[in-house]
Amino acid sequence: MSTYSFYVLPPEAFTVSDGSDLPIRDAFTAQDGSAWKDAQGSFTYSRDALMQVNVHDADDQNQTLNDYSNGEKTQTLIDAVGPFPAGTPIENEFEISLKLKNGVDDKEYRLVALSSDGKIVGYTFDGEWPPTGTRLEPIWKGTEDSDNNTLEKCGMQAPCFTRGTLIATPKGHVAIETLAEGDLVMTRDRGAQPIRWIGSAELDAQALHANPKMQPIRIRAGALGQGLPTQDLLVSPQHRVLLRSRIAAKMFGADQVLVAAKQLLQIDGIDIAVDETQVEYFHMLFDRHEIVISNGAETESLYPGPEALKSVGPEALEEIYAIFPELAVLEYAHEGARLLLSGRQSRKLVVRHAQHARPLVAAA
Repeated sequence: MSTYSFYVLPPEAFTVSDGSDLPIRDAFTAQDGSAWKDAQGSFTYSRDALMQVNVHDADDQNQTLNDYSNGEKTQTLIDAVGPFPAGTPIENEFEISLKLKNGVDDKEYRLVALSSDGKIVGYTFDGEWPPTGTRLEPIWKGTEDSDNNTLEKCGMQAPCFTRGTLIATPKGHVAIETLAEGDLVMTRDRGAQPIRWIGSAELDAQALHANPKMQPIRIRAGALGQGLPTQDLLVSPQHRVLLRSRIAAKMFGADQVLVAAKQLLQIDGIDIAVDETQVEYFHMLFDRHEIVISNGAETESLYPGPEALKSVGPEALEEIYAIFPELAVLEYAHEGARLLLSGRQSRKLVVRHAQHARPLVAAA
């Protein structure tokens, strides 16, 4: 149990410039409050309305700005902030990477939106604050869902398996690092399918320290229910796992949904693998978004949405576009293998499972 403080700015501290519609106020965020709605143009900000926020942290992780404990509501306000009374739980709702619009300085700044139940409490910068009065512009265009957002230049934010993950194939369970383009992999919906593209990237201790949100998530054996996974499974935070339950059916009209691993941390046996000092991530791309078997658990292949594709790097992206030229068309919409839940939807679903002690994967 601990307390800590930082400074936030209200939405009114930001002024949109260039006649653009940057999502500074609540009106410019996604309808469910989960993300930037349309990150274009530039803006300035003033520190005149700067407020100190004092937070009580029940789990001693001090993770409000790097919040992986989604849904746990462990960080609460000690004092009132604007219309939000003391005791209000807050979390990192979404964020965006910015740069100065001067054409010279390439330094990046991380703007974080803090919220309570989707209502914006305020904005703060994680790390260095940019000079006041300067014009700031986003490095990427946001989407309607924070789980699908990727900060450009931030590394492998797309769904990834780690080295050593066993993938089900017609020849048995094979370590992902031994697979190559053309190899057949067993899928949930269409049987054996050939890998159309596979890529990898290594993150050493320095890279993980610089990008802590890329620390893998460990799903311990049996944590999902029904003895799954059959052995510990390590995946990137954005990697979606197939959940199957009556709770999902009641909430979303589908008993099978895909949820990012980072949203599962409230479940016993699922945590951030902080002991991993380096990691090698692997992508697999098929003709369609597929459900594959990894260490016995059903998880997704690479979903080639525009933001995920940004993270694979320019050379890999060129290869992918050569195989799937339709992906280069911005209007092209790739169909998900199952319903892809937003961050807010995922958090509510996981909280419901935790409250009722129900497994994330029910018996078939």
